[in-house]
This record gives sequence, structure tokens and C-alpha cells, in this order.
Amino acid sequence: MKILILTLVGLLCGGCFVIDEIDQGRAIMDAHTPDSEKAKAESIGTAGNGEGTPKSARERLNDYYAKQRANAPAPATTADPGDKVGRCRIRGATQFTRRSDCRLRGGTFL
Repeated sequence: MKILILTLVGLLCGGCFVIDEIDQGRAIMDAHTPDSEKAKAESIGTAGNGEGTPKSARERLNDYYAKQRANAPAPATTADPGDKVGRCRIRGATQFTRRSDCRLRGGTFL
């Protein structure tokens, strides 16, 4: 009898957790759907006369890529010209790596 009661209580408590997770997921989905107020506010631009006009798909795409480029790391420009690719003997096997990678891994550059 005790096992039945504990199982019933466990199922009821677990159900509350699941319902809370479903509600949180629904709130997240609502925030990211095109019909939500937040999405509508982000897609509105300002025209020259001060009235809000919806941005075109091309403008939204350009804004997205501009944000991506702004957040991208700077490319490495300090490459060593002497760090050539060649054969490297590591633990009896031959691999093709850069000289610095070969030495870092404990191999012998051939």
C-alpha cells in the first residue's frame, strides 16, 4: 500500500514539473514567433518622415549579417612563413602537419 501511495505522489509531483517546463517552452516560442509583439517591434524601421514601416526581408537579412560580422573574431594575420606543412613522424606513424604542430605533439619533422 505504501508503494502505491508513494508512486501516486511521485507521479503527481512529476506532472507539475512537466507542466511548468511546457509553460516555459511555450513562453519562449511565443517570444520568437513572427506574430509576437517583440518580433513585430524588431521588424519595424523608421522611414524618413518618422512613420514606422516594416523592414523588407533584404533589410532584415543585411542587419543580421552586420551583427554577425561585428561579433566575429578578428582573423589571425601573424602567420609564420617558416611554419610549412610537411611530413611528421609521431609514435611511428607519418602524418602531414605544420612544423609547429609536429613539435607540439612530440613528433619529428621530416
